[in-house]
Amino acid sequence: MLGPVFIGMVLAVDVIPTGSTSTLVVRDAMGRIGGSLTFLGYTQVINCIVQRGVVYTAKVLAITGGVYTVEVAPA
Repeated sequence: MLGPVFIGMVLAVDVIPTGSTSTLVVRDAMGRIGGSLTFLGYTQVINCIVQRGVVYTAKVLAITGGVYTVEVAPA
């Protein structure tokens, strides 16, 4: 289980194969999955990670209940 998440926290972005598709997720420093990411263009990020080895991070910008707003960018 993911530990406490706070504004300003930087999480690793990773791809998990799920059958014939892939899921974009965030992980903490211990490698624990914090949840999945969906946004316009997320499949392009998956392709960059899988095909080109680009490393991405997600910085937590806001927390509203169980919803986290993050900024995803190359590391």
